[in-house]
Amino acid sequence: MTQIARYAQFRKVEMKRVSGSVRLNLTMTGAVLAGNIEAGASSVDTNYRIESDADPEVVRSILRSARDGCWARQMIAKPIPFNDSVTLNGEVFDF
Repeated sequence: MTQIARYAQFRKVEMKRVSGSVRLNLTMTGAVLAGNIEAGASSVDTNYRIESDADPEVVRSILRSARDGCWARQMIAKPIPFNDSVTLNGEVFDF
């Protein structure tokens, strides 16, 4: 949620320090040689550490806006079509 600092700036709220970590819980089934490989994820866990003298309710509002305004998070939470196009040796290649 890189949007935290951005939205705090919009709201003119000082965030003394913002740091975070993300843990992806990834899965993989099948095999490449068998032609049935399938990657997935069971969850994404985030942890943020924030230091600010701002009213906690204002910080809460910024965090909610940052969460809702995060493109990566929204693409995972609300999947969209993923369109592939490939050319092989300069020719359109369907796979």
